[in-house]
Amino acid sequence: MPRERGSFSEDYCMSKFLKFYLIVILFFPALGDSEKQDSIEKINIWKQEIKFYIENFNNITGTFTQIDYVGNISKGNFWINDKKEIAFYYSQPYETVIIYKSGKLFFKERKSEKFQNYSISNNPILELLENSSNIHKYIDIPIIDNNIGKIFINVNKGNERNSLEVIFDYPKPILRQWKYIDHQKKETNIFFSNITFVESVQKQYFITK
Repeated sequence: MPRERGSFSEDYCMSKFLKFYLIVILFFPALGDSEKQDSIEKINIWKQEIKFYIENFNNITGTFTQIDYVGNISKGNFWINDKKEIAFYYSQPYETVIIYKSGKLFFKERKSEKFQNYSISNNPILELLENSSNIHKYIDIPIIDNNIGKIFINVNKGNERNSLEVIFDYPKPILRQWKYIDHQKKETNIFFSNITFVESVQKQYFITK
């Protein structure tokens, strides 16, 4: 039977299309694997950088905004010295001062008051501040969401209570937020800004007498 006019051209085009389609099918999974591998490498680099960042998170000053579980907003300044002691000074109308040092939490609500102090342990925030902590086990399972990276610190495995979600910039790690859930499942968010590394932090911020 004679070939209809144009059928050769149609067959040729179809053949070319099928070859192209086959190339696309074979090539794009490989491209996807390459992109996936690149993403894994970037995350691994970030994990190393975040470990170094946390281990050297001292001699720092900055500002913070706190939102408690009922939505109350307070602001202030914070300092971390070379011993990884941390001090939060709240701005007016509040006069609250919170200082962590030597395994104790010092607290007062008025400048005229004396500090109350409490021994603390089994607290997820200590995992960030104590040099003896196993912070690497939390860094190994981060969540990357566009331009932020999150790690979850939970000292009571499998229990959301008494846990801390720490949020950093990605890919360059800079601390941005703590989300703390206490024993009563009340959530407090602290947003950090203007973080600056300094040569030393003045001792006056950590006086508790």
